[in-house]
Amino acid sequence: MKKLQDIEKILSELPGLDCGSCGAPSCQSLAEDIVQGKACESDCVFKLRTRVETLAGEMQELSNKVNANK
Repeated sequence: MKKLQDIEKILSELPGLDCGSCGAPSCQSLAEDIVQGKACESDCVFKLRTRVETLAGEMQELSNKVNANK
């Protein structure tokens, strides 16, 4: 039951496009693979893009703080 709950939670956070860019045929399959430890959320190009955007923003903030302290 725990694994099914985990799959449903992960699936709700995926785009639901079933594009196959991650290598899985559907978002459902990717969610199952993630729960089984065969894949990770960043295999989804949409989740990866969001993560990269977040990291880029954090890097920009740090750069601004460093430059402000000079």
